Amino acid sequence: MFIRRLIFTSGMLACLSVSAIAQTIGVSLPLSGDFSELGQKFRKGMEMAASDLAPTSRLVFVDDGCDATLAQSATEKLIEANADIVTGFLCSDTAIPSANSLVDEKTPVLVAGARSVRLIKDREREAWNLWRMSPGDDYPVFTAASAIARQWRETPFALVDDGTIYGRNFTDQLRFQLDTLGMKPQFSDSFRAAQSTQAGLLRRLQRSGVTAVLVASATLEDLQTIAIDNARLGTGLEIIATEALMALPFLETAGEVPPGIQVIGWPTEVLPEMEVRLAEDGLLPNRLIYDGYAAFQIAFSALGQTKEETTQNLANRSFETILGSIAFQDDGASTFNPYRLLRWDGQAFSQNPTEAATQ
Repeated sequence: MFIRRLIFTSGMLACLSVSAIAQTIGVSLPLSGDFSELGQKFRKGMEMAASDLAPTSRLVFVDDGCDATLAQSATEKLIEANADIVTGFLCSDTAIPSANSLVDEKTPVLVAGARSVRLIKDREREAWNLWRMSPGDDYPVFTAASAIARQWRETPFALVDDGTIYGRNFTDQLRFQLDTLGMKPQFSDSFRAAQSTQAGLLRRLQRSGVTAVLVASATLEDLQTIAIDNARLGTGLEIIATEALMALPFLETAGEVPPGIQVIGWPTEVLPEMEVRLAEDGLLPNRLIYDGYAAFQIAFSALGQTKEETTQNLANRSFETILGSIAFQDDGASTFNPYRLLRWDGQAFSQNPTEAATQ
């Protein structure tokens, strides 16, 4: 379990520009429609941070509905409000048109929710002033490659996917990353999803001679079935699963999965001070609330006298947030990768001390 104290120091506040207090932070979120609950949670985090760090700051919220068409009108409102920096963007479908519309305005766009690799790949070509705080879709792959290189360099291993676009993309990207590390899987396979047993897959793996396997699956049920069958059949494979397995503790049948399976997951942050404050408002801790808080910390801390200065601050500074220290690479991608290799103990996932020291 990860515990990080939430501390606000006079030093942190002193480093914030006095002029920034009068500047405007625009926030584009889905405040209506199917994703409104997500937007409202992010907004709560932004408002909490503003109250803590800059009570006189000006926040302008607009509703983008996670819809590209609605995002156009939402961005126009932010331009009319003379926003000095714009953040939010839980969906790539809204981040892209907004980034296009704000090019001529030179307004920095701090994407704090959408994770699409395209945001970074198209950034230079489209001349977007875009900075993605949120981890990319490919960050779990980077963590998986690093974990395999540490654990299985001398171990025959396989890469297996569930035949979905997600599964195949994950293993394709992972294979490329491993190749750069001088590693190749000894065996690759796909399995038919949503089956009551995966004995056939496990027998194929056993015959191949591998003793470890990474399984990329879009669904929890398939990963759970593989873990249970691995123990039931005595195949004894060391398994690393993809992120869908993180929901395992919430299943009534979680106890059927024996300890030992590992997962590439984003562990839940435990921030005691935030939990107390949220409880006072009748709210449970939520990652989107924390994301909103961190987005305000970065946006407000980055504000300069001009948009150009704000952009330079984003490019050159490291920002201390409740999520940890976050900086941006030359391509606008965040250095923040929250994905870790976690191990199931029969009740919950945790990071063993040896792995924690290397991640």
